[in-house]
Amino acid sequence: MMGLPRVLSLAVLVILVGVSTCGCMSQETVVSDEEKARVLEYADPIADNVLLGFGEGNYTMYREFVTSRLGLYVSRDNPVVTERGEYITVTYRANFEREDGVALRFVFRKGDESHQLSGLWFDSPMLRS
Repeated sequence: MMGLPRVLSLAVLVILVGVSTCGCMSQETVVSDEEKARVLEYADPIADNVLLGFGEGNYTMYREFVTSRLGLYVSRDNPVVTERGEYITVTYRANFEREDGVALRFVFRKGDESHQLSGLWFDSPMLRS
């Protein structure tokens, strides 16, 4: 059985490693207005296509989940564009028939000239319930 001093020493070591590791992770930062405009040239059409596709049934699995809770997509607001490491993220607040302010995150890989969507997240209280 470990003694209390040894357990405390181990706990302190684990906490220090955890804290020091957090400081090494890249932070997400808002990009310049110029970079934002460049990213939105490709991100906005992709976002609109995906969101309108839900209403048209082109993304059946997601559509059923999202529309059963939120209703159909109505509109979105001005996005925030951030970067972290090798990724660019565009975050919108979208309005749906049953809930406003749904956070939508579209993630793209920097330097990918094809502008393929690397990630898509929906976050809202109604989706988490």
